[in-house]
Amino acid sequence: MAPDGVVSREPPACTVVSGGGVAGLAAACDRLGVEPAGPAVVLTRVSPPTPASAAVVHTVVDLLHQRGCDDVSVGVRLTVGDHDRGHRSATLLAVDAGLTGRTDEGRSYAVVDLADDLVTAPVPDTAVLSGQLCSAVWAAARTRVVVGRAVTDLVDGFAGSLETLLGAAPEVAGAEPADVAVDLLARLPPTLVVVDALAPAGGVDGARLPAPADSGAAGGVLVVATDAVLADTCVAALLGQDRGASRLVGRAVERLGASPGRLEGRVPAPSRPLGPHPRLRAAAAALAAEPRLERVLRAAVGGHDEGGEPADPVLSALRSLVTPLVEAADDPAGQLALESLLTLAHGVAGSARAWAVSADKEAVDRREVPLGFDPADWPGEAYDGLPAFLAPFEALLDGTGPNADGMRWRLVDGATVFEVSREVPADFDAWVARVDVAAGISLMADYLGGRRVAVPGSPDPGATRQAERNLYLPQPNWVAAWGGRAIDVGKIELVERRADEHRLTWRTVLSPNGSATYDDGLLSFRRSGRGTRVTVRGRQLFSLPPAWAGVDLDLWPEVRTPLLEEAYRRFFTTTFDNLEACFEGREFRIGRPPPDPGEPLLTRSVELLLSAAREWVADRTGSREPTAGDPAQGPVVDDHGFTHVRGPR
Repeated sequence: MAPDGVVSREPPACTVVSGGGVAGLAAACDRLGVEPAGPAVVLTRVSPPTPASAAVVHTVVDLLHQRGCDDVSVGVRLTVGDHDRGHRSATLLAVDAGLTGRTDEGRSYAVVDLADDLVTAPVPDTAVLSGQLCSAVWAAARTRVVVGRAVTDLVDGFAGSLETLLGAAPEVAGAEPADVAVDLLARLPPTLVVVDALAPAGGVDGARLPAPADSGAAGGVLVVATDAVLADTCVAALLGQDRGASRLVGRAVERLGASPGRLEGRVPAPSRPLGPHPRLRAAAAALAAEPRLERVLRAAVGGHDEGGEPADPVLSALRSLVTPLVEAADDPAGQLALESLLTLAHGVAGSARAWAVSADKEAVDRREVPLGFDPADWPGEAYDGLPAFLAPFEALLDGTGPNADGMRWRLVDGATVFEVSREVPADFDAWVARVDVAAGISLMADYLGGRRVAVPGSPDPGATRQAERNLYLPQPNWVAAWGGRAIDVGKIELVERRADEHRLTWRTVLSPNGSATYDDGLLSFRRSGRGTRVTVRGRQLFSLPPAWAGVDLDLWPEVRTPLLEEAYRRFFTTTFDNLEACFEGREFRIGRPPPDPGEPLLTRSVELLLSAAREWVADRTGSREPTAGDPAQGPVVDDHGFTHVRGPR
């Protein structure tokens, strides 16, 4: 930043163009120092009912041609949300958005569906896009432009350029869109970002149910930037929102850091915040933690879109309930009604999730995540010194006898230091040939997913360095009923393979969701007279859910001790069983494949929710007339095969 009174000679990273509409776009690009070169692709938002302005897209196309890009295409993509609203063709949406293939100045351009030509994403192994696909057109372009639209959003508060950027790659099953956006920003970033805020789509969920925005200060501008995060930061201000409300922007700032770039121009503010009330947004975001329900919620707002296929009866019934509540949520009474419905839905979903964690683990979705940290941030000595790091904690168990289950443990600084083992009647050499100790953590109980990458540089030929991120079900499982979070930890690790022992040692270096303070340990396979001795030692301290925040179990050892010992007995009995299953070639992982973004909208599983919602409405209106798709007309079979029959009141 330049000192006070000194004009910076560095070009700004973002500028706000006010008053002149698209006419000021060329001058803004000059101020940003953008030097486009072909081939160029313009990725734009075409999602109804709030696509980006065709006039803005055409002005960008003309500008690229004027600056020497002879090969300019406009990229579009059918999002999962578009599909759920009945649309089947991205190019038809482009036509509906006014993208006819020719600008007002007569320049032709091709409209390209970015889903038609895909290549392996050029990203490192640490990325969630590693091994996944992205648009070949986007990856090959020398100039990449994103044209988004300033809209409010019920779940994320607002959306701008990052949501549009997601169109450069297909959705990744089991991955959070925010992680995909970070990968695209880091490895395939846009050269130029233009956000159409000429007429911001306001309202509680303006992206799907736009209401006229406040006139004057909030609209009539273009946000033009070389930094997508800074562009969306401006969009947040234009709509009176906190940029951190957006999961996409929040994750980008968390992983990539705040933009160091300079903003030029005045960011006009609305006369009042546009978009959902923070409490309403928080209720929607809590429900959206379940991806299937987020899809249903988004599809249930607004519609039917012109050109879209008719919705199924259940979705139509949901729209008839949810859309009027969203329309009315601009005033306090309406906010309370919608918040109550979303909270009810979240409660139903949370109960089902807690049941699955404890009693139906095959119904839990597996996850895809990035590593979440740079392994190079830790010096080689930190990896090679892991056995010495763990040794003092191992020594703390000297002289500690086993409990009835054979586990040795004690509390140290609030953490549980423990050792458990099992003798396996399997030849050691055969065991280590089939059970890779390097993958040992992913073989443990309640594993949901993660990422493991090799870290080069070990001077010991019998040792290798690696880094890993692991996600597990909440521990102990029963805390899920109180909102307990999944265990999410990143670790640096050392793998040692000797003639009579294979050993994995790890140290936790981060917990993205704050679920763990410590989760350090080792897994050892040692040759024994009876076969192979499998041993796990560790130091663990997991966070209790907020509902238990005021409970200090250390003050109640008569309660804590049996709970702790039973949790460890269950976890490591299953872990050792998993290792034996791996040796024998049997399936052992919990969970089901994550929801495929291309699978049909899961409306059957929300029929019970719809029934509860209609009861809630009926209790307040006195009306109990069933409508199409209302499960009150008969039994409901949910996605898990259970039949629900409405009982008498």
